[in-house]
Amino acid sequence: MPAAVVVARQSARVSLMDAAYAIPLAFVLGVLATGMAQRAKRNLEWLRLDGRGTGVAGTAVVLGVLGIALALTCALSVGVYEGVLYYQHHYR
Repeated sequence: MPAAVVVARQSARVSLMDAAYAIPLAFVLGVLATGMAQRAKRNLEWLRLDGRGTGVAGTAVVLGVLGIALALTCALSVGVYEGVLYYQHHYR
């Protein structure tokens, strides 16, 4: 999402609202990252290793959830922005 915002600021052809098309991609990637990290954590526990990799897998779960939260926050902010624009155009 931050990369999409930077592209929108630097490019004359891409507006900030066009950057909102990256939100579903960010959500899907966050869900995939969380699922893969949880699977890795379960596999490490199943293999009964000495526990060195479980910290990395736990951190990956946290980062995946953070990615999902960021995507939902972006979606909410775009929704509020569209609501403000709708209100300005129809109730002036």
